[in-house]
Amino acid sequence: MNKKKLVTGLLSTALLGSILVTTASPAEATDYKGQSNGSIKFKSGGLVTPPIDPPIVPPVTPPTGDFGLLYVPKEFNFAETAVPTSVVTTDTIIPIDTNWEGTPASNTGGTGGTNTATKHFAVGDVRGTRASGWRLEAKLTGDLAVSASKKLDGATITMTQGINKLTPATPPTNPWTSTPTSLSFDAHTPDSMTTSVELKKASTLIMSASGETNPGDADGRGEGYWQGEFTTINLKIPAIPMNKVAAGEQYTGTIDWTLTDSI
Repeated sequence: MNKKKLVTGLLSTALLGSILVTTASPAEATDYKGQSNGSIKFKSGGLVTPPIDPPIVPPVTPPTGDFGLLYVPKEFNFAETAVPTSVVTTDTIIPIDTNWEGTPASNTGGTGGTNTATKHFAVGDVRGTRASGWRLEAKLTGDLAVSASKKLDGATITMTQGINKLTPATPPTNPWTSTPTSLSFDAHTPDSMTTSVELKKASTLIMSASGETNPGDADGRGEGYWQGEFTTINLKIPAIPMNKVAAGEQYTGTIDWTLTDSI
């Protein structure tokens, strides 16, 4: 019985070998052809709005598209200052006072945290167009004034500016990160920034980013999220209007921020 099983196995193996040789014959091979389609489409990103908490309060509506001004400083309130007792002949420099908050400002002792000594704005650009660039300007809407006839003519706000690269949070728990950088940090960093800003009634360049240098270079400036940081903030009042101020007067005004989508 064992011998029969062995012979059967040998016959089966020999038959299988014959089939394999016949199938591999070049004369009987057949090619089958077909095509598969493939594609990929690119789109602009969607802005992610960073957390807006004091001292950053958005007087602008954060954009929901792919480009915009995310926030600007809420307020610039300067220290309560005594009326001079002698004739003023030079500019008067008055610093930010973090205790003075609100509109009109009052002495809150800094409990609101809205008038900090360091202030920020942020621009987000995830359009992916590379060639557009952007430009941010700011100006005083008018002279700080008590009334139409009582103004601090020619007064300006001076400050020093730096730049931070913002990295959005990774949901659900990681916070946004802000990294101090410079205009030469990488290919996407904005390439123009006014380091010593003076806000007046004429528009002042704050920061700008040029488009891609050449197609394919992938060096479109200003792409991503960028934050301007203002420090050493002062109100500079010329001598003539300073000699006209009186006790009890409170001068107010506004600052306009304008972001354009190309330069």
